[in-house]
Amino acid sequence: MIENVFITAALRNEFVPAMVESLYRNTPGKFKVIVVDQTRDGLGDIKGVHLTLRPHRNLGFAKAMNEGIIHALHWKSDFITCINDDVEFIHKNWWKGIVDTFNMKSQNEILVVNPESVRIPLWGYGRPPNEYIEILDYKKDLTDKEYQFLLDGNFSHLKEKYPDLPKTFPLEYRGVCDGIAAWGPVFKRKHFEIIGLWDERFYPGGAEDYDMMGRVYSRNFRAVSTRQSWVWHWWGKSKDEQKKAQQTSMPIEPERHWADLSYLWPREWNGDKELDVWGHYDGKDGKRKTFIRRPEIATVEI
Repeated sequence: MIENVFITAALRNEFVPAMVESLYRNTPGKFKVIVVDQTRDGLGDIKGVHLTLRPHRNLGFAKAMNEGIIHALHWKSDFITCINDDVEFIHKNWWKGIVDTFNMKSQNEILVVNPESVRIPLWGYGRPPNEYIEILDYKKDLTDKEYQFLLDGNFSHLKEKYPDLPKTFPLEYRGVCDGIAAWGPVFKRKHFEIIGLWDERFYPGGAEDYDMMGRVYSRNFRAVSTRQSWVWHWWGKSKDEQKKAQQTSMPIEPERHWADLSYLWPREWNGDKELDVWGHYDGKDGKRKTFIRRPEIATVEI
């Protein structure tokens, strides 16, 4: 039986080999790797990749992931992971932390778990999008002591390392956080049977994870980021460095651009509220209401 299938969509040539190599170096169990190759000239053969899909155009994130998920479901994998190509797995216990989080006692079942990154962007704390902090300096592999330091979650040293650290940044960092930035979500197989796949109208990428979280929480499940599992994420090296990405990836088709959450979650159906990714809102009568979404999960032609 396959425990996990890792799916990545590549826009640039340089990240996938390091991601796959680190995956094999630090991940136990039986798994498979699928690469959706959207680079302009093709990645070629990469050791450890079980299946490479080479579309004739840039599919965008949602459809590229779905093309891989279909195979993972056919293989009856217990878990399915949609991983960005610029992630590196830096300690052998990262997967244990994912499984431990899924096994947490919780009133609502956890369907999705995203690891934490040792490199953290500060845009979530009101800073420019190109500002980052690094809890530890980058290394291909952390020692057991260094990894335990991350699990312990006391990061007061960052005040000296980053004197301009936002006051809202948590220096005690444990447990889980409801809601994810979907750069490495691990899904239970049943998630796709209950919630459905990514909505392929989103193109080339952005807001499809908000939609997915809304679908999860409105069905009274959870999608969490866990401090029990740590990896290294370079953050947006493929898609956000636009000049490099445009030079090396299949071109993006501007006419396909779409990210309309207000269409999928109409305000007139939801108390004149914009979607809250936690799936519920306070009604005028003071009672908690569940957000309502248009029922279809759309697919588009390749």
